[in-house]
Amino acid sequence: MTASDDHAYSAWLEGELRSDQAGETGAVWIYRGVLATRPKAGLREFCLRHLATEERHLEKMNTLLAPKFRSALLPIWRVAGFLTGFLPGCLNDRAVYLTVSAVETFVQRHYQQQIDHPELLGYPDIKAILLACMNDEIEHKDEASELSGSMNGKLAEGWCALVGSGSNIAVDLARRY
Repeated sequence: MTASDDHAYSAWLEGELRSDQAGETGAVWIYRGVLATRPKAGLREFCLRHLATEERHLEKMNTLLAPKFRSALLPIWRVAGFLTGFLPGCLNDRAVYLTVSAVETFVQRHYQQQIDHPELLGYPDIKAILLACMNDEIEHKDEASELSGSMNGKLAEGWCALVGSGSNIAVDLARRY
């Protein structure tokens, strides 16, 4: 299945795919933001591996949604993603891993809601893509959670809550614009 300028997606599915394409754009830029801080070898390798996965996800989303149906806010998602990676990357490895875990926890729920939606039954190819992407995101979340250790401290909790809230706002906006 590839994107076309005259696709026949419902308004719901078009909005969901727009949010996914925007989200994968943001994810790519999160890792680029961390990498801009010139991290040590272990974190650099983590980011390069996950960046490659997110770039594959973005390619898949680009095949599903023609450019004219993508979010008009993509420049904002790039900047937001970059800052979401860059800021914790300036602090330490644990801050990056906590951030990735928080983002991927949100993304897992987001993809699961889409996969469970009855309208997706009519699109088995899209459902399979979303399921494969979600499984990759779960692996990212689990690895980041293991590397970050337990979340303790008000600053870590507050940052992770902010990341989750920001992700939720971004999805709501990307569905519409």
